[in-house]
Amino acid sequence: MSVELPEAMILAEQLNNTIVGKKIKACEMKDYEKLQKLTFFNKDIKEFDRLLDCSVKSIHQRGNVIRIQMNKKMNLVLGPDYGASILYHTSEETLPKKHHLKIQFTDKSYLTIRQTGMGLIYSAADNEVDSLYVVKRDFSDTPSPIGEQEFTVEKFKEMLSAKNQNIKASLVGKTAIVVGLSNAAFQEIIFKARIHPKRNTSSFSESDIHNVYDAMKDILNARICSGGKDNWTNLYGEAGRHTPVMGSNMKDKDCPECGAKIEMIAHGGGQVFFCPHCQK
Repeated sequence: MSVELPEAMILAEQLNNTIVGKKIKACEMKDYEKLQKLTFFNKDIKEFDRLLDCSVKSIHQRGNVIRIQMNKKMNLVLGPDYGASILYHTSEETLPKKHHLKIQFTDKSYLTIRQTGMGLIYSAADNEVDSLYVVKRDFSDTPSPIGEQEFTVEKFKEMLSAKNQNIKASLVGKTAIVVGLSNAAFQEIIFKARIHPKRNTSSFSESDIHNVYDAMKDILNARICSGGKDNWTNLYGEAGRHTPVMGSNMKDKDCPECGAKIEMIAHGGGQVFFCPHCQK
């Protein structure tokens, strides 16, 4: 279950409202050996000791990445890209049995993080943050599809025109012209825009460009307003309320628009569900 831009924005706001000003008393790492091989996690576990006695100053988020900035020139950087459980606990009684990182604050509250897919949990000094891959990827000149006024439909058109590639490559991955999206958002966006997942952006009409832009804005804002996807839980353990209009949840179902059988293809490193009748 991926954590995309809407969920990262929700988490960042909740962290800002909850842990800013708190001081770290203890850090505990568990079951991290396998994680070090599969994802970005400090190879030297002692580097997490640098967070001890640090106080949280501010929360910064862009794309899928959350930077928890502290005093003493330290940071905890989270990139829950392919799934993570990030939870706040007011008491020890609610702590989960499993975690990769558990932070105890001096007021006896806790933050636990368990990565369920590829991503990042990293303790980094101020002079180390900018060298992290996910920070360079998301805290970059690549625009965010929501939350930035300068990302207009004209800007979107200009960036699409500069690329001659598949629409998925334009929205997801290393060659994407926006940050924070993965396969889940992609499937919803192109369904709402009535675009086939294998369409090349060079074939887009003016109407196609506007439809993708508007669909992207609508889908992402709807997810934020609904508290995230319905298979995701926020900082307080509350499930989101947004049910995707297209995605793996539509397997073996009919299109809600035309009634055609939903199809699935392997495309761009993942499974893409789409309506063969509505999406051309």
